[in-house]
Amino acid sequence: MITTIFPAAKLLSAQRIELAIQAMAGAANVSHLAAENEVSRKFIYEQKTKARDALNNAFASASADDAVLFSLPVTKEWLHQVVLALTLICHSSYRGVVEFMRDILGVSISVGSVHNLHQEAAQRAADINQTQDLSQIRVGLHDEIFHCNGPVLVGVDAHSTDCYLVAAAQHRDADTWAIHLLYACDKGFNPDYLVADQGTGLRAGQVTG
Repeated sequence: MITTIFPAAKLLSAQRIELAIQAMAGAANVSHLAAENEVSRKFIYEQKTKARDALNNAFASASADDAVLFSLPVTKEWLHQVVLALTLICHSSYRGVVEFMRDILGVSISVGSVHNLHQEAAQRAADINQTQDLSQIRVGLHDEIFHCNGPVLVGVDAHSTDCYLVAAAQHRDADTWAIHLLYACDKGFNPDYLVADQGTGLRAGQVTG
C-alpha cells in the first residue's frame, strides 16, 4: 500500500503562521502563495481565517457581556430596599414589583407584602419627619393629591423641593389644613409666603393656620 502525504500536511506550525501572515498582509497573491508552497488556495484561506480569529480573541474586550462585574450580599433588608426602589425610583406598580422579583431575582412576594413594606417605610419616614427643622423654608407650595380616593395634603419647599408635608387625611377642609399647618409651625415653619391653587379649604386653612 502506498501512503501519500500532501505537502500541506508536512508544513510546520511556524510555516503555517507565516503563510497566514503573508495572506493577511497582502504581501503576496494567494494563488502565488499556494503554488509556491504546493498547497491549495483553500488551504491558504483556512490559515488566514484561523489567524484572524486568533487576533480577534487576543484583542477582545476583557469585560465580556457575561463576565461577572461584582457580587452583592443579598439579605432580606436588601430585598426590601429593592422593593422600595422599584416603586419610588422606577415608578413601578406593585404588580410590576412582584413580576421583577419573580422573573429577575427568583424571589416570591405578594402584592400585599409589597404594600405592607411601603406602609412600614412610610411610618418610619413620618417619624423622621417629626424631627425636621422647617425654619429655613421661605416659600411653600401647597396642593392636594389623592390616594385610594382619599385626599393627601402636600407641602413642598420651593427652593429645595423637599416635601415637608405629605399627610393622608379624611377631609381637605379648612380645619384639616389648619391643623397640619400648625403642626408644621411647631417645627419652625414660618415662610415669607405660600403658593396654592384656588382650593377653598386649602386657602382658608392657610389663613387660619
